[in-house]
Amino acid sequence: MKKTLLLLAATSMLIGCSATRIAYDNFGLMSRFMLGRYVDLDTSQAEALKPHIASFHQWHRANELPVYAAVLHSAGQRAAKGITAEDVEWSIANVRARLRAFTARAAVEVAPVLVTLDAAQVAEIEHAFAENNERYAKEYLDSDDTKRRRAQLKRAIGRFSEFAGDLSDEQEARIARFLLAHERHVVLRFEDRQHWQRDAIALLREHREPQELGRRLAETFTRPELRRSEEFVREDRRWEQDFAQLVVDLDRSMSARQRASVVKPLQAYADDAGVLAEKQREAA
Repeated sequence: MKKTLLLLAATSMLIGCSATRIAYDNFGLMSRFMLGRYVDLDTSQAEALKPHIASFHQWHRANELPVYAAVLHSAGQRAAKGITAEDVEWSIANVRARLRAFTARAAVEVAPVLVTLDAAQVAEIEHAFAENNERYAKEYLDSDDTKRRRAQLKRAIGRFSEFAGDLSDEQEARIARFLLAHERHVVLRFEDRQHWQRDAIALLREHREPQELGRRLAETFTRPELRRSEEFVREDRRWEQDFAQLVVDLDRSMSARQRASVVKPLQAYADDAGVLAEKQREAA
């Protein structure tokens, strides 16, 4: 689930964690590691990737970090006042927009290296996707209803508790009712994940021109509606509306301690984003 509660969890995901500055300054190393999870690059490919990572990093600092700081600052103000369904929808829209911008730009930057992958390397990515999907299905789609629901509730409670602290029995029960009402959504999201992966593999095999590959890959992130079924769109919208109400209900039931736990970190995240953005302006 992407995830006050949502306003903190989702917007803070744009930046990371309390070690933001250290992690961000090592973005290039992390990027090479993440790509390495799916395919082994040869020496020339690894070298060719470096300037594209640097270019992406520069773009992100200049264009995205100031937006993150503004969004986080606004989220803190909204959370302090008490959350409305409109606030939750605002948060979802902002996170979605920023993640789409992030992934679309990354696709364009890495495309010149992706077009150099040979058939064996593309097959390696396809195999890695399959392994990841197997783990995902085992974790999120267990055929044992009781086991699956217990694990899903544990994960959801853990995510909310990261920001609000311990939840009451009533709050946990409210989360459980939401999860039970949206079990089909979990299945549809997994199917959408697999669809995206198939499309990406097909693009890697079909396109040898970097600009076209980058454009087509970026489109898979910025226009996901092109691949999504009517059922997915309908269930996703129902999930979003019900999630907004869930967050409103949880927000109304929060103790003073929980609210303080939620609001305080937002300013710290906003400060981190602001510092990073200022470093970029000074370096420009």
